[in-house]
Amino acid sequence: MVSPDQARELAERYFGDRGSEAEMLAFDGGYVAWIADDEPEDPSVPPETVGGGCVVIDGTTGDIVIRPLLGPNDVAEQWPTPLPPPA
Repeated sequence: MVSPDQARELAERYFGDRGSEAEMLAFDGGYVAWIADDEPEDPSVPPETVGGGCVVIDGTTGDIVIRPLLGPNDVAEQWPTPLPPPA
């Protein structure tokens, strides 16, 4: 089983040095992790990083699966439903 500390370490390693700490949500199947960017000082300036995503860290294996950036509860509810293949 993956502990919360191990999940945070995996998430921060995955996201690398983005300057923000990974946010985490624990659920029965594991953990949802994402980077919450700070609110921009000037909302008229485009963000440096476009788009975003989150990952699910499997609570049993520690495997990381990329998921779309939805609300973390929505992502947790969809786990382990596979994503459809790209069109």
